[in-house]
Amino acid sequence: MLEVLISVPTLMVCTFLSTLVVAIFLTQHWLAGRGAVAAGYWCVSMWVGSAASFLLALRGVVAPEISIGMGNGLAALGYALSWAGFRAFDDQRVSHLTVAAGVATWTAAYSLSDTFAADMNMRIMLMSLIVSAYSLAMASQLLRGRRRDALPSRWIVAFLLTTHAAIYALRIPFAILAPVPEPVTPSVSPWLAAFALEIFLHTLIVSMGILVLIKERSEFVFRHAARSDALTGILNRGALMDEVAEQLRRRPEEGVLMLFDLDHFKSINDTHGHMAGDQVLRRFTSAVNAKLGEQMVFGRFGGEEFALFAPELDLDEALAFADTIRADVAALSIGHYDSMISVTVSVGLASAVQNGGNIDNLVADADSALYRAKQDGRNCVSVAGPADSLKQVAGRMRDFAPEVTAPLSAVR
Repeated sequence: MLEVLISVPTLMVCTFLSTLVVAIFLTQHWLAGRGAVAAGYWCVSMWVGSAASFLLALRGVVAPEISIGMGNGLAALGYALSWAGFRAFDDQRVSHLTVAAGVATWTAAYSLSDTFAADMNMRIMLMSLIVSAYSLAMASQLLRGRRRDALPSRWIVAFLLTTHAAIYALRIPFAILAPVPEPVTPSVSPWLAAFALEIFLHTLIVSMGILVLIKERSEFVFRHAARSDALTGILNRGALMDEVAEQLRRRPEEGVLMLFDLDHFKSINDTHGHMAGDQVLRRFTSAVNAKLGEQMVFGRFGGEEFALFAPELDLDEALAFADTIRADVAALSIGHYDSMISVTVSVGLASAVQNGGNIDNLVADADSALYRAKQDGRNCVSVAGPADSLKQVAGRMRDFAPEVTAPLSAVR
């Protein structure tokens, strides 16, 4: 019944047309994006896939060497180029050997074995292995790339590719248990018609998924740029405060805020120039990044001041951690032209425990501790104590009730 309702050549034509539309859109995106590598691979893969679908639709119309031999070879190459696109999408190296493996295996089997070329079921089994292998490799790459960016569509497209690999692999037992007869047209096989329908739907949906991934990556890049400091690449002040506030909302009395201030930074700019100052900021950022724990939040607070929130550390652990960073920074020797620049950092610490997780109070306490570290001779770590929190409370009382505090001051 199904083979009567579904025409395999017609589905191949539909696959050709849908892939062609996506190829056109990807070509436009690739050209507008000035040569994005992933878009380039996907663009070429869609054009190759379109050609493959067109040739496969001509089975019985043109010579089998063209419709079957070349069509399936191009299909294998199209899947390989799609895999290369997913690798490039995550800035991973693309193995040319892996790209060529599928089409080379198909070409060798088809051209060197007359038995293979004449047996449709053997051809189905080999192409099933090739397509399933590339589909699983694409899904695996998508999931590994979550460490770079957790784009929402990664899971969806990976699931579709895994499902496609599983369904395509099922063609192998079908070809063994219910082989398609030759030279009868394959449209009489109900299971082959069903798989042809799946190919059409998979091609359409995954092609749309690629376009969605490209869109999500563009939005991610823009969001990241808006939240990042242009010089150092770490979080800017606004993004940092948002992250710390979110951490405190979940666990209001856990974590320690550290404020770092590079000592005598103005003199570095005045003596060596602003390019040297920029280099010092980047080297300091790299030194801290090398020490960061998985849950720590690090950002530039402004100028030569930086902040780090460690939600998993208590005050003693944070003190030891901050002192390690202080020592690492003091050991830096930064070359700039013929000069060597040394730099030190002062650090102020405040615990969320002593101010109830209020982010403004936490920053104010850490700032008081940082000021004390500067007064104590710089290149040291100071910890905010209860007196700093009381000072903030007294300050807020003066702000909200000046008419009460002013007379008291007059009495004293």
